[in-house]
Amino acid sequence: MRTLARTIYYFLYRLSVRTRCFWADLVGRGSDLPPALLRFRVSESISEKLYVDIGQGCARIIEARCSENSAGLHAGAQVLDFGCGCGRTISWLMRSHPETHFYGCDVDSEAISWCREHLGAGDFLANNALPPLPYDCGHFDVIYCFSVFTHLSESMQDVWLDELRRILKPGGLLIITVHGINATRDLSSEDRLALESSGILHKTSRKLRGFVPQWYHTTWHSRAYITAWLSKRFDRVSYVEIQDGLQDCAAGRKPYEGPAFS
Repeated sequence: MRTLARTIYYFLYRLSVRTRCFWADLVGRGSDLPPALLRFRVSESISEKLYVDIGQGCARIIEARCSENSAGLHAGAQVLDFGCGCGRTISWLMRSHPETHFYGCDVDSEAISWCREHLGAGDFLANNALPPLPYDCGHFDVIYCFSVFTHLSESMQDVWLDELRRILKPGGLLIITVHGINATRDLSSEDRLALESSGILHKTSRKLRGFVPQWYHTTWHSRAYITAWLSKRFDRVSYVEIQDGLQDCAAGRKPYEGPAFS
C-alpha cells in the first residue's frame, strides 16, 4: 500500500511540475532565460530570480577559487563547465571574462541545444553518461563542476574524476562542489550515521523520473572523504565551507609529473 501511495504521489508531483513550467513559460515568454523546465532540472525550482541569483553567486565562487589558487580566468585560458546545464553559471563568467575561451558540456541535450542557440560565445556539447569526453589530454586550464558530484554514485564519481584529470593541463585547477553540513540537516539519524561511518552516502529516488537520468540521484560526502579522495589524484587540495549555502567547494591542481595517481 505504501509503495502504491508513493507511486501516485510521485506521478502527481511530476505532473504538477510540468504544469507549473508550462504556465511559467506562457506568462514569462519573451524572457531571455532558459525555459522553466530547464531551470527546474538545474535547481528543482522554476523561480527566475533564484536561477539568476544562484548563477551569479556560483560565478563569484569560481572567480574566488581561481584567484586563491593563482589560476585566473585570463585571456586565452581554456575553461570547462562540466555539467553546465542550461548555462546558469557559465553565462555570467562569459560576460565578465570575454577573452577567456569557455566550454560547457552536459548529459542534458536539450539544455545544450539551448546554450548553443543563446550563448554563442561558448563551445557546448552533449556528453554521454560515461567517459570519455571528446577533448584532448591536457586541454583545459580550469575545470569546474557545480552540483555534479552531489548526484553521482561512488563508482561514477571515480571514473569521471579520472577523466577530468586526463583533460586538465598539468598544473591546471579542478573545482567541484559537494553537499556541506547544511545539506545534511534533513537526513535521518540512520543516514547521518552511515555518512559519518563511510564518508559518503548515495540515496536514490523515483521522484524526478523523467526530469533527470535514472542514475542521477543525491550524494553527500564528509569533508575528510573529499579531501582524501581528491588528494589521490591532485596536489594542493583545499576545502572551503560556504557558510550560507548547501554546498561547499573543494579544489585541487593536477600534478606536473609523476604517476597517474599519487
